[in-house]
Amino acid sequence: STILFPTNTAPLLGTFVSFLTYRGAPELQETHMKSPYYLFASLAFAITIASGHLTEDGTLPRNCQDIREQGIVQVGHYVVYHTVNTNSELATMIYCDEKDGMQQLEEDGIKQRAMATNCKDLQDQGMNSDGYGTIYPLLEYPEIAVQVLCDQTTDGGGWTVISHRDENYDNPTDFNRTFEEYAEGFGDVNYDFYIGNEVIHSLTDSSMNELWVDIEDIKGRTGYAHYKYFHVGPKDPLQDKPAYMMDSGFYEGTIGEGLGYHNGMGFSTWDQDSDIFSSNCARDIGGGWWYKNCVMSHLNGLYGSEWFRWVTNFSEFILSKAQMMVRPLKCT
Repeated sequence: STILFPTNTAPLLGTFVSFLTYRGAPELQETHMKSPYYLFASLAFAITIASGHLTEDGTLPRNCQDIREQGIVQVGHYVVYHTVNTNSELATMIYCDEKDGMQQLEEDGIKQRAMATNCKDLQDQGMNSDGYGTIYPLLEYPEIAVQVLCDQTTDGGGWTVISHRDENYDNPTDFNRTFEEYAEGFGDVNYDFYIGNEVIHSLTDSSMNELWVDIEDIKGRTGYAHYKYFHVGPKDPLQDKPAYMMDSGFYEGTIGEGLGYHNGMGFSTWDQDSDIFSSNCARDIGGGWWYKNCVMSHLNGLYGSEWFRWVTNFSEFILSKAQMMVRPLKCT
């Protein structure tokens, strides 16, 4: 029997702890592993792999109750197992908390809490004010933690901020980055940041999502755009499509529809060009974006440039502040 610990499967992810274990695998010793630093999540959390111990009836643990029945009482993250087929089990991670959670399992208060994948999940778990939280959004690597800024106020809350810009910060972040930097994310979640196209893809691919854009221009005018549909495709699509292709639709708001022009375009940077312009828009203008020929609106444009803007057929805003955030689409 073999236990497989995949490592270094992607440059930005490093080591992770999901693995397949075949039935009859030897008992695991209790171990502590640190997850890699990811994006601007500055903490590495400990994962307790105690779930290799069989339950009393000889099966692998399925939930927090099984973990507790092994005599393990610590609050923390544990690996549990789900049947893949008759020969193997898929290991996934859950959080077991003795005091609070989402699902009551026993009368003594042991509860199992689902890992939040976005700020709407955090809101459902009791986060009712704006602030910072930890989510696990990556579809292929659900054990990777990402620190995020949540807006729990705008239009009922539940928004995960994916980009935040403010030229008034003392040390504004440079957004003229490489394709891989935009894929992984950069900046400081407390100031200027871009959460990363991998996370944006995971957030918008796991369910239907909407997008909210807030802006302030150099004249002090403010406004918003709300798109009932927003999606960013994968880095390596199976079909003949560009990397991180963006689509949006069903606009409402106060600043005009400025994103639809870019629909169907892949994400371009100065070192990877996916636009249809004769030159390289990102190299000529600065900042990564879903360039076409080249831009109508550009929320990753450089500070002090006319290209940091939101432009429609009826209005033009040269920006000093901008924020983008996504939320699972509410069923009405």
